[in-house]
Amino acid sequence: MAPMTTDLTFTIVVNTYNRAAWLAETLAALRALRGPAFEVVVVDGPSTDGTAALLAAQAGAIKVRRCAEANLSMSRNIGIAAAAGDIVAFIDDDAVPHPDWLIELAAPYADPAVGAVGGFTIDNTGVRFQVRKTICDRFGNAHSVSPLFDERPLCFPGTPAYPSLLGTNSSFRRSILREIGGFDHTFVYLLDETDVCLRIVDAGHQIHYAPRALVFHQFAESHIRNVRRLPKTLYPSSVSKAYFVQHHGARAETDRAALQLEAYRDEILRSNAWLFTHSDISAEHRSSLDQDLGWGIAEGLERARAAAGRTTGDLVSSEDVAFLPMPRPNDALTIVLVSRSFPPANDAGIARWTSMVARGLAARGHAVHVVTGTQGERNIAFRDGFWRHEIHPDDAGGAVVAADLDLPPNIAAWAAAVRREVASLASFGVDVVSFPVWDVEGAALLDGCDAAVVMSLHTTYALAKPFKPEWSARPLYEHFMVRRMIAHEADLLRRTPTILANSEAIVNDLEATYGVTFRDRAAVVPHGTLDPLAASPARRTARAADGFLVGWVGRFEPRKGIDVAAAALVRLLAEVPGARVVFAGDDLDAEGRAIFAAAGASALVDDPRVGFVGSLSRSALDDLYAKCDVVVMPSRYESFGLVAIEAAAAGAVVVAGAVGGLAEVVRHGETGFLVPFDGTEVATIARHLVDLARDPDRRRTMGAAARRLYETDYTVEAMVDGIERVYARAVAERRKTP
Repeated sequence: MAPMTTDLTFTIVVNTYNRAAWLAETLAALRALRGPAFEVVVVDGPSTDGTAALLAAQAGAIKVRRCAEANLSMSRNIGIAAAAGDIVAFIDDDAVPHPDWLIELAAPYADPAVGAVGGFTIDNTGVRFQVRKTICDRFGNAHSVSPLFDERPLCFPGTPAYPSLLGTNSSFRRSILREIGGFDHTFVYLLDETDVCLRIVDAGHQIHYAPRALVFHQFAESHIRNVRRLPKTLYPSSVSKAYFVQHHGARAETDRAALQLEAYRDEILRSNAWLFTHSDISAEHRSSLDQDLGWGIAEGLERARAAAGRTTGDLVSSEDVAFLPMPRPNDALTIVLVSRSFPPANDAGIARWTSMVARGLAARGHAVHVVTGTQGERNIAFRDGFWRHEIHPDDAGGAVVAADLDLPPNIAAWAAAVRREVASLASFGVDVVSFPVWDVEGAALLDGCDAAVVMSLHTTYALAKPFKPEWSARPLYEHFMVRRMIAHEADLLRRTPTILANSEAIVNDLEATYGVTFRDRAAVVPHGTLDPLAASPARRTARAADGFLVGWVGRFEPRKGIDVAAAALVRLLAEVPGARVVFAGDDLDAEGRAIFAAAGASALVDDPRVGFVGSLSRSALDDLYAKCDVVVMPSRYESFGLVAIEAAAAGAVVVAGAVGGLAEVVRHGETGFLVPFDGTEVATIARHLVDLARDPDRRRTMGAAARRLYETDYTVEAMVDGIERVYARAVAERRKTP
């Protein structure tokens, strides 16, 4: 980190046009900036999407201005006019900065000769540079140079080559922008900042690069280019190019300027032809682009003739406005959450929990990073208010971790990748890293991690093993995978400084199972879930007044008690012919049919009153919960029982096994029924279901009680409250450790 220049203030200008969703991400990321005081000016226009509403919600926190035309230079000048900071920094509405962006940009300004500073920009992969150092000539041609190249000797009036900053990661002294007249409105798009940089150098000022001033550019679609970055139109850019070549290049070398412009025309025509030949654009699109090019060059030349001898931009005057510092959260933490699975690929279990925690903590102003896996390319992006790091297992590093920790190779490769990614975040100032016990994803983090380390408890290998006969049926797998995982789970329970439990039951069960005492390091924070009724008010009336629908949500496996549920539901349908049943969460394949047959419930498979809907989207699943009168989940073990609170949130009664966390989530006789596994569980569940089917008033009363319990104890807000406190305590304890 560069030495902080504390006396400088910054105005960050964001020029936006019909990118409300992207703009929201940019504004969220700006709140995490560290260092100098800054204000934000958003210049909107002429947007027709939800940008105005988004900005209205920011009233008092940012300055908002309007631009009547889709002209980037005009928009930039409006932002400069509204600025009160010493330095004006520009960032695009589809970009997010590293939290130390302003600190790094500020450092070179300690030299009064410096008039502009730019950083390095990372592209939409999040791991590759888009632009580092660029040197331009007086014809607007850009040349990438080594990041070690010293740009300072090129900064003198009349220089043939000079450093040019990328607009989305550029900053300028406000006084110098006013001195040179700001931006030239002819540059509607492209070369706008290059023109400014050239005029700054010609005015006798220095332009420097700050390599650690990082911006992540996410490349949103615009009215100029599509999502693949292919041009929709070439008119604005060709106007800019022709104007630049003639206005700046022809002053010194008229003949060369003509050749440069001809070379530009030929290059773009060849590019259009290539795009057409490779089926990236249609013949009609190609013709339109070729036409744009010709018209744009002609217009640019005409404007250059009209502007002959002009050396200033179109900034007329500045507003007399006060500095409006953007509010920044107090005591915000930088938090890394690890979960190999994550929505949308997986929206259940640990993945869903991690997603809700990430969003909740980010909404409170914490800087959140989620480290997760991907089947695609490695990627880092800022979405939904937090950073998402999609990574691959590290086989090479995994070999070392496997040897050090005696872990299975696949588990070690992921643990090594997690350790490497967390280490790469050192410049972000990580305060706490949290990982799940399942698959010991944070196994390589305990030794040598500077941040506080928290492990969240879920079902473990040792707790799942009694319900996984297939593990014992494979002796080699049981020996080389299961036993090693259980041994390392025990090690993590012994050594992890802070343990986040979702129920008292799992603390008791894990201490008994592993023979490890960790209660003094554990904090219990029950899971929460999103409100399905708030997301769709129509769900409040989805439950039929005269029917009786029972739902099952989960995999068809012994631990979930599918055999018990199926047998009980056969009895229900025999006694209540009007009842209906829906199974969701798993496919009815040959293995599933065998489970139903073994439970004496094959009749359910072909019963018209029974539906098998397989895996559902989150929205469809919440719709199902809202329609169900009762959800049955006779699990033989649950560390918590997320399905129970999801059902309660929709106002459904839950009939559950009296095991694990379910015994804490379901209030027996009030919000549902808890059934012990004593040999009579099938009959007991069936009796409760029949009684509820025949007593609609009671089930409505119990459903309402379940909903109230959700509202008081199991909302996402309640969960995030508790987790936030746990993380804060963990960080405080870590800071006490030498």
